[in-house]
Amino acid sequence: MMKTIVTLLLVAFLAVLIYNRQRVYLRDPLAAVYHNQLPHPGVEVYINYSSDVLLLDSDDPDAHRTLIQAWNHRPGTPARLTCVRWIACLTESDQPDNLPLAWHGKGKYDPNVVMTSREVTFTDADNTAVRIELR
Repeated sequence: MMKTIVTLLLVAFLAVLIYNRQRVYLRDPLAAVYHNQLPHPGVEVYINYSSDVLLLDSDDPDAHRTLIQAWNHRPGTPARLTCVRWIACLTESDQPDNLPLAWHGKGKYDPNVVMTSREVTFTDADNTAVRIELR
């Protein structure tokens, strides 16, 4: 009886996960983040089915969040994000609303986003080169 219940719950969980695969971001514990070629160990990296990348500052859960999606190549802060710390995060839609990063440099903000299956690079709002190595 207990095995049947656990199996049904597992199947239901997998069905929800497959249906929401664009919205669910799973943690990549082997990913590395670099700011201006220097390691930045306090950042957690989450990726979804489409290899979109979500960065969370692990020092403070309410701190810096950055979402880079392949469909628009515009880094931003997700308007609504629900997370289970160190495991997964869920956005409200497949293409969630992003609040643009507050640009602190001169001129127009150009994030210079380059996304591959192994690496994501962009320029953040402080004009810092960010490189994310995915494993």
